[in-house]
Amino acid sequence: MSEKVIGVYPLFNTGGICVHAIDYAEDKVLASVNGENPGWCEMAEKPQPEEDGSEMESGFLFGSFFVPFSGVIRM
Repeated sequence: MSEKVIGVYPLFNTGGICVHAIDYAEDKVLASVNGENPGWCEMAEKPQPEEDGSEMESGFLFGSFFVPFSGVIRM
């Protein structure tokens, strides 16, 4: 693993999306699957499913998969 992991979004019992860095100035997140080959991902927001659509949830897009910051476990 080339970068320190600061958080993990668990996908299943043997894998997760690792967060290595957050660049708030550029609105991007350095992330990888299981710590291998990190790449920059764009930050995004999407409506929270349990709300009426007025509340937005912050996260980032890992490919086409939305990763909510609320689901990332800090290391």
